[in-house]
Amino acid sequence: MCSSDPPKPRSTRRRLGPWQKRLILLAFSLVVSALVLVATEGACRLAGYGGYPTTFQKVGTLDNGATLVMTQHAGPGSYFFASRSRAGSLDVAALQMPKPTGTIRIVLAGGSAAKGSPWSRHLAASAFLEAMLKDCWPDKRVEVINIGTTAIASFPVLGMASESLRYDPDLVIAYLGNNEFYGAYGVASLHSVGRSPAMIRFIRAARSLGIAQFIDAHRKGFDTSDPRTLMEAMVGRASIAPDDPIRADAARNLETFVGDLIDRCSSRDVAVIVCPPPCNERALAPLGTWTDPALSSEQQTNLQSLLARAEAALSADPASALASVDEALQLSTKCALAHYLRGRALESLGRTEAAAEAYRAAVDRDPMPWRPPTRSVDAVRRAAKSSAAVLCDLPAIFRAESPGGAVGWELMADHVHPSLQGQALIARSIVSAMAALSGPLHVAPESAAVLPAWTAYAERLGASVYDEYAAAHAMRTLGKIPFFMESNPGFLERFDNRCREIEASAPPNVAAQLLAWQDPASHKGDWRPVDGLVAQALFGQGEYAQAEPLFDAARRAVAPYGSWELQYTAFTLYCRGSLQGRLTEQDLALAQGAVERGLLLIRNGWSSNGSAERYTGEMLAMLGEHAQAIEVLRAGRNAAPEEGRVAIDGDLVDAYVAIRQFDAAQSIINTGLQTSGRYAPYYARMAERVRAAQGGR
Repeated sequence: MCSSDPPKPRSTRRRLGPWQKRLILLAFSLVVSALVLVATEGACRLAGYGGYPTTFQKVGTLDNGATLVMTQHAGPGSYFFASRSRAGSLDVAALQMPKPTGTIRIVLAGGSAAKGSPWSRHLAASAFLEAMLKDCWPDKRVEVINIGTTAIASFPVLGMASESLRYDPDLVIAYLGNNEFYGAYGVASLHSVGRSPAMIRFIRAARSLGIAQFIDAHRKGFDTSDPRTLMEAMVGRASIAPDDPIRADAARNLETFVGDLIDRCSSRDVAVIVCPPPCNERALAPLGTWTDPALSSEQQTNLQSLLARAEAALSADPASALASVDEALQLSTKCALAHYLRGRALESLGRTEAAAEAYRAAVDRDPMPWRPPTRSVDAVRRAAKSSAAVLCDLPAIFRAESPGGAVGWELMADHVHPSLQGQALIARSIVSAMAALSGPLHVAPESAAVLPAWTAYAERLGASVYDEYAAAHAMRTLGKIPFFMESNPGFLERFDNRCREIEASAPPNVAAQLLAWQDPASHKGDWRPVDGLVAQALFGQGEYAQAEPLFDAARRAVAPYGSWELQYTAFTLYCRGSLQGRLTEQDLALAQGAVERGLLLIRNGWSSNGSAERYTGEMLAMLGEHAQAIEVLRAGRNAAPEEGRVAIDGDLVDAYVAIRQFDAAQSIINTGLQTSGRYAPYYARMAERVRAAQGGR
């Protein structure tokens, strides 16, 4: 019997076609690429890249066990990826979590106008608002947390205000719309990709990747030597035609993001007041220039000739000026300058209502839309009216308070930033709008109606001629921008003259401080308030009555929980003690609060040069806590620069004398006499104080 091998089964494996091989190769490549990207992203995250810093940061624990939260520049700075070394800034604020019982917490969000520029924080609309609400609600504790940030459009406002919802606000006030073209994430700052809300969100998400931030950190940064202002540097398109579709895109973005903000607040049961922005309509000519492409070169020449003729005739013959302007408008109705000159001519002829319309037409057609066009303002209004928000219509309110119904210098400091009176009007308008709110946020109309005049609040908040000087100097700097000088030559002259008037009327020592204040070297970090420098000059001459209100204003103009705030508080109390002969209970409470803040700084290692120890020790001595003052002063002595060590030694000597430890005081004096060189005379005067305390021995 024979046998044979069984037949082999036929292979069932299919051969892959070319397209299938390419598909597998593509899938493999995608998987490998994804793994590489994930690994690279992970490495970047481990190296500290990725994500965004927060606007609100928990920084420590207070003596009462509450968590101290402070706003920080890094949060809003993350929106300035194209100018990261010159990001817009906010005024640092502090709050407690959990929120103290009986506290009404209000967050004000927006751009530099909401921040209060060009005024210091103690004179911003938020400060007026807090003061007015305290008058309306004497039994409540009111906090207005201002997160207004320079040069941001509505999308960053949405992000920062949304973050604030984690910190238990009762009310969010959105005052925005000025920066929708040229601010961070504005349509003309991001170029074409900024014209869609979806693309803006995508850019923000993509830039949170560690890989993107690593690349960004290692490319050439923004030129910090660039003399232009931040808003100038962010201008992506210097001229935007009156009929350019980007204007509709800006309005759509604004309406979308304001609506999103209202929805997010409503989901947290947080009330919202929306404030569209007013602007200077009457006192500023259009900032930009633009040539109508529909005109021939001959027509363009004729247009310019008519405008020049109209401007020359405005003062002597406004009727002739009006005729020239109307002829120019027959050539091009899109010419912003023609509408502005028409407004001036009509105003001179007493036709104020028609003039106001012409001024608004000029703003709407300005090729450099640093002022919000009506389309943008209406977008904010629509977002508020289509939701649960309360509308505080600032443009309408400002016009109602302005001569002829067109906003000018009475209420505006420049193109979009309100004057001091304008800051107060914003606050009063918000208080009135709060009549539409219910529950603890309701303000009775009769309470709002009897609030004092704005000048009374300005005086209470510490407004001085030196604050006016600081604001005028900021405007003088703005007026030096080339296109500002070209379009509004009188702007620089106006504020330069005012600065010179204040300098000329000030005593020589004060005038010297005003000039020194303009030098960045005088500040060493954040911009020091001019009130503080002037007060120091007056204090040095023993003029305590004049120095005290300036020191008091300066302490409220700087960030809380900082050495400057401690310094200005200590000098305020020195002046009061010298003038009154003693410190009142209210003064002692002020000192106690400052001491608690100072000890927190020291405890957390936030004092690097001995300043916190020096001023905290001085105020402990004011409270009679001499032993603790000595401990704090000694801890800061070695970290202080030479001049600071001399001051601390003087404080130590006085503290030792107060507790009758004369030998310890004399030991400090002897060491100083031997080692301090040019400061030896100070130690000699300390020795005189010790001898006097010992009865002349």
